[in-house]
Amino acid sequence: MLDEVKMASPTSSDSIQREHYKKGEFIFFEGDIESHFYIIEKGEVQIFTKASTGKRLDICTISEGESFGEFALLDNAPRSASAEAMGDVSLIKVSEAGYEQLLSELPVWASCMLKSFMTRLKNMNTLLKTSDQFINLKK
Repeated sequence: MLDEVKMASPTSSDSIQREHYKKGEFIFFEGDIESHFYIIEKGEVQIFTKASTGKRLDICTISEGESFGEFALLDNAPRSASAEAMGDVSLIKVSEAGYEQLLSELPVWASCMLKSFMTRLKNMNTLLKTSDQFINLKK
């Protein structure tokens, strides 16, 4: 699927670009206002947020071929989490125009993206149910 995205989208356009990050570099922070998302070409990215106590709360690790950061693009709201490179990472950065292009040219990719959203939402629900921050609210 990632190969199809690469072929459908010339990386020299403004709507779809390549970016590289080294281990420990932050791709974006919770609260940033941006309207693009990323597809991992190589490497892994940790998505995390901060609990009300200030403790880092890891949400998930995103791997090659997967996307992240879509929520900010889809709802035009500030980023709901932060993203950090877990090692050397190559990303494909997709703007709103690039997203529309991919949806029209690659309907199978769009379907896979929706399934990925569903899986992440289920994982987030599980994480919330087991998080100390939310367990304490039940008492």
